[in-house]
Amino acid sequence: MKSIFIDCRLGISGDMLASALLDLGVPYSIFLDNLVSLNIDKNYNLKFKVGDSEGIKGIVCAKNEIDFKDLSRSLNDIKNLLLDSSLNDYVKKKSIRVFEILAEAEAVVHGNEISDVHFHELGSIDSIVDVVNACSAIDFLKPYNIYFSNPPFGKGIVSTSHGPLPVPVPTVIEIARQKKIPLTFLDDKYFGEITTPTGIALIATFLDKFAQPDQINIKKIGIGLGSKNISRPNFLRVLLIDENDDHIEINKPSSETIISQEAWIDDSTPEDVAVLIERLRSAGAIDVICYSVDMKKNRKGICIQAIVYPKHKNLLREVWFNYSTTIGIRENKINRWILPRRTVSHKTKFGTVNVKQVMRPNGQISIKIEHQDLTQITLSTGIPIEEIRQKLISELSEIYELDDLSF
Repeated sequence: MKSIFIDCRLGISGDMLASALLDLGVPYSIFLDNLVSLNIDKNYNLKFKVGDSEGIKGIVCAKNEIDFKDLSRSLNDIKNLLLDSSLNDYVKKKSIRVFEILAEAEAVVHGNEISDVHFHELGSIDSIVDVVNACSAIDFLKPYNIYFSNPPFGKGIVSTSHGPLPVPVPTVIEIARQKKIPLTFLDDKYFGEITTPTGIALIATFLDKFAQPDQINIKKIGIGLGSKNISRPNFLRVLLIDENDDHIEINKPSSETIISQEAWIDDSTPEDVAVLIERLRSAGAIDVICYSVDMKKNRKGICIQAIVYPKHKNLLREVWFNYSTTIGIRENKINRWILPRRTVSHKTKFGTVNVKQVMRPNGQISIKIEHQDLTQITLSTGIPIEEIRQKLISELSEIYELDDLSF
């Protein structure tokens, strides 16, 4: 599985991310095509060149923007510019989402409605091009997962259209709060902005997981340099990684990391527990189980355990603490091995049914008909469910070479 790890511990901006992705192997022609797709004035000059920052070699973005008079743009202005472009739907959607995140934060900071937000520096052609370039580069790579390190807090004061503001500027702080993005303090002598609003909005748009993957096989490294000379290396790097590289064959099991969360509860009714389990599943739990346990003071209790992908663990924590009586949960990172699987639909004499296909290591395909479909058929026809199952398996056996039809 091809993924990318965006290491932004020294800072992140839109042009640094685009430069790093270019260095990673994204064709330069994609960025030039973006200018045409956006119908930007031909005098706008976008160049990427090799440079170095305190001895670290990388790519730096050099832009020579012509004198535009309409630097202040509303969210709708930017949406219309993007929607009227010839960019593909994915790049339009992601680029618009970046500016929506910025507008949501700006609205809170200035006490305005989102429709009243007007971008100044963030509405410039430079910022729009940076966002579109980053989104189109990620679209080209199509990573399975996108990992980020925690962006840095920064320090000092910067000049803006609103006057001098502390670092991080209020928009960055608000996005970090809204999207629960942890900022880290960097032991740095530089006073200035190192996590920009555009940079953190891109994190919020594309984030799958924070922190470095547990096991990675690095294929390529891209370095994007910042435009400022700040007496220390100023760069962002993107690692193209292959997760589970030993198991890339289609019929081999693969390993993935998931989270186990559990709580022991002895002061809830069975009805309340049932509602909690449903809420956990709705919040993204892969599965939830419960069983009886003997707790302190000889009380009979229930152990509820949920497994969840890391990107949903925070949502589940909110469910535990807001919709159950527990005052604590146990959480562990666990690895599991899974076989390649997918769910497909087939037209049969009973109508369309969903079938889960699983590829076994010996190359055989096992199938299982979704029980919900079997239930609907038996209720509508009156035929026993086992008879329906056998008839469907017999019909589907003409499509699959089955090793085991009973599971």
